[in-house]
Amino acid sequence: MKKTPGHKKKSVSEKQDDFIKMLSQLREEKDMDAIAELFWKVITAYGLKVDELAALNYYTMKRSLEAPVNATLLKERMRLDVTQLGVDGILQLQRSLITIYTEQFAKEQ
Repeated sequence: MKKTPGHKKKSVSEKQDDFIKMLSQLREEKDMDAIAELFWKVITAYGLKVDELAALNYYTMKRSLEAPVNATLLKERMRLDVTQLGVDGILQLQRSLITIYTEQFAKEQ
C-alpha cells in the first residue's frame, strides 16, 4: 500500500491527543463499562504488572482527591484534608467511595 505524499505517521503526542478526544466522548456518554474496557486495553497494551497497576490506581486516586474541586468538597462535607492522607488513608477513602458507589448502583438496578 502506497503512502500518499505528505502522509506521515502520527507522533506519540498526536496519538495521545486522539486518545483524549475518545475519552472526552466516553465522558459525555459516561458508560462505565466502555471506560473500564478502554482502560483495560491501555493497561494490557503497556503490559503493566499488578504491582504497577496498583501504583497507578493509587496515583490516580491521590491525584483525583487532591484536585481542587474534590479536595474542597471533602474538606467541607467530611472535614477531611486530603493532603494529609497517607497511602492507608487514601485507600480507606477509596474503599468508602467504592462502597457508596456500588450501593447507589444497586439501588438503581
